[in-house]
Formats: sequence, structure tokens, C-alpha cells
Amino acid sequence: MAAKKNSQVDTKSSSLKKALAFLSAATPIVIRVVQTMRDNPEISDFVKEQLAKLRRHDKATPEAMLATLEALREQVTLLTESADDGQEAAQAAAWSAKLDAATRAAKLLAAPGSTASQRKTLKKQIDSLRQDIFAAYVAELGEDASAGRK
Repeated sequence: MAAKKNSQVDTKSSSLKKALAFLSAATPIVIRVVQTMRDNPEISDFVKEQLAKLRRHDKATPEAMLATLEALREQVTLLTESADDGQEAAQAAAWSAKLDAATRAAKLLAAPGSTASQRKTLKKQIDSLRQDIFAAYVAELGEDASAGRK
């Protein structure tokens, strides 16, 4: 009985560690998004729409990953078009290349024989891209709104 309780505690502890790791990574991004939306209420509906589009496809299936990558590609296109300097343009180009590579990988994983481990690895990479691109996207929308562009 004691061994069973210990294994339950370990599982919960592991889940707690994973949750804390996720929150520590996501919190700065969430704070920036909320601040940008608060400072620029005119972009709130658009940001919510884009976030819903990303969350709608938050599964580890190749189809869902491809849909997420397509939504991210739209955001990178906006970032490329509205780049204010060479650094922003270079970052957008780097994200575009990573999206191309992830898209190729997701298409390969759609074929029979892909493993859950492979899908999980790609999903983690896409989630990381999603955080970085979405944060930059919201910041750019805020900059454009502050400058009177949209």
C-alpha cells in the first residue's frame, strides 16, 4: 500500500513539475500579449481570433500540426511585410525557414509508420515556434496600432 501511495505522489510531482515548467515558459509571453492588448484595445478581437485559430489545432496529429503551421505562416507573412529593420526581417526569414522544415516533417509524419515519439517531438518544436511567433505577431500588431497602421 505504501509503495502505491509513493508512486502516486511521484506521478503528481512529475505532473506538477511539467505544469510549472510550462507556466514559467509561457508566463512572460502571456504577460506581453495581455499588456499589448490592454494598451491597444483595437487589436484585441483580431488577436483573440488568431489565438483561437492556433488553439483549434492544438493536437499532435500531422493534420493539426499542418493547420497550426499554416496559421503561423500567415503571422510570419505579416511580420515579414511589416518588418521595421533588418533584424526583424532576418527573424521573420528564419521563422519562415523553420516553418518550411516543420511542414515537411509533418507531411512525412502523415505517412504510415510514424511513431508517437516522432509526432511528440515535432509538436514540441511547433509549440516553441508558436510561442515565439505569436508573441512577436502581437507585439507587431501593437506597434502598428500605436503608429496608426493596421
